[in-house]
Amino acid sequence: MAQQLLVYVSVILMGGALSLFLAVYAMLRFRNAPGGRYYILSALSAAILAFGYAFELTSADLAQIKFWIGIEYFALPFLPAFTLLMCLEYAGIELGPWKRRGLFLIPLMTFVLQHTNDFHHLYYTSVGLRADVPFPIVELGKGPWYLVHTVYLYGCLALGVGVLLMRMQRARSRFRLQMLAMTAGMLVPVAGNLYYLAGKSPYGIDLGPVFISVSFIFHSMAVFRFRMFNVVPIAREIIFDNMGNGVLVLNEQRIVVDYNRAMSRLVPDLSKESVGQHASIVLAGYSSIADCLEKGIECDLRLDGRESLYVHVRFSPIRDRDGRLSGSIVTFVDITERVMLEWKLQKLANTDGLTDLFNKKALIERSERALRELAVDGSGAAVIMFDVDHFKKVNDTFGHEAGDLVLAGVADVIRGVLGEAGIAGRYGGDEFVLCLPETSPERARGVAESIRSGVERMKIVTQGREVDATSSFGVSHVLPASGLPEAPDMQTLMRQADQALYRAKKLGRNRVVLYGDAEGEEALEAN
Repeated sequence: MAQQLLVYVSVILMGGALSLFLAVYAMLRFRNAPGGRYYILSALSAAILAFGYAFELTSADLAQIKFWIGIEYFALPFLPAFTLLMCLEYAGIELGPWKRRGLFLIPLMTFVLQHTNDFHHLYYTSVGLRADVPFPIVELGKGPWYLVHTVYLYGCLALGVGVLLMRMQRARSRFRLQMLAMTAGMLVPVAGNLYYLAGKSPYGIDLGPVFISVSFIFHSMAVFRFRMFNVVPIAREIIFDNMGNGVLVLNEQRIVVDYNRAMSRLVPDLSKESVGQHASIVLAGYSSIADCLEKGIECDLRLDGRESLYVHVRFSPIRDRDGRLSGSIVTFVDITERVMLEWKLQKLANTDGLTDLFNKKALIERSERALRELAVDGSGAAVIMFDVDHFKKVNDTFGHEAGDLVLAGVADVIRGVLGEAGIAGRYGGDEFVLCLPETSPERARGVAESIRSGVERMKIVTQGREVDATSSFGVSHVLPASGLPEAPDMQTLMRQADQALYRAKKLGRNRVVLYGDAEGEEALEAN
């Protein structure tokens, strides 16, 4: 084999191998993506054409050459249709079934006429060997249908390139690189074929298959470097533009395909480098979202690190034209306003309107829950019950407005002493109840004493007169290791605290009495 011919054959074989590899890779990774199946068929056709032409160039006689040309034409007539359909589907242009079938009429005629050319010579007027080259190279006389095939070939490529260029004008930068690489890959073999048709190619070698092999270098860049078929521009144009909700598009392998601007506000770490990475990597710092995506089930969640931002996560499957699952659209609907409204309604249902403490129902429920969760080796729990001394006299003397001011002031004192600890509620009238989990009797007595002194120091003025108030306290306590078969009972603790409160009043009011306290019992008996 001549050294010049060996170079061309080597390039063609490498191009055929690359085409075959890309076809297999596409079949495994993105066959269901828009344009993916036609890309596979185009790559397979290019591989058949390349290998057939390589064997044609190494053939020893005309019979072998004609055989391998026949093999090439199992692929060459259909390659333009596959390429055009790939571009149309990738760009989101839908063709009806009859239009798609119509695209294959000329390729089918080309296939039939080329393989039956010896009977009519409509495709080749003559087939022979060139006499002016040192190795067997075929010389073909172009028949009328060969011209039809040539026009069809360039027409399909021109339409495909035009579709990509028009789409590229409206696409973002990363999509433009995809389409630019694929467009370059489509134009390279056109240049080689034009060079061959002009009679400029060395030894009359058809440079079309050679340049097709080179073109797949650009195709591989589009697939691997710019992630063509993993990232499709039509998804953004149809779904993302002008959407207020965050949207994340994943493929079958949960690779991030794209996201919209609203999503980048919800997850600031998202960037263009995130596209093509697995969702678990991209959302490594957002465990709540990552867990929700892993389960694939609709859920409400608070975004990590965003205390006042709540979203509802919804999953919508993406299916190809054959109904097969090819990915999912994950929508993040901002439900912060709804959650806040529900929280406010819940708070209204659980809160006493005057004091902004828990009402009786919420107080009992939360206290019982806290008692059930007591640590076995902890300090136990305390319940404090108290009321305002001679509260009826305050109302009768200063009016109910003054009484309300006293109750609101008492609530402020409670909040100032407890802070975020404990459970405090207005039990009814001027009576208040506190539940203090993991609190010793001494600590509970100290809390009660702090509130008592705080109430005593209150300065409440109404209608130019100062209202003095004091309060009496009863404290009960239970240890988790007291041998009780069940969790401590809130009603029992309140009853005990109420008894201690009764003793505090009998002892002269404005004091704290612990249930079971021997000193309190003795003082009461002395009175």
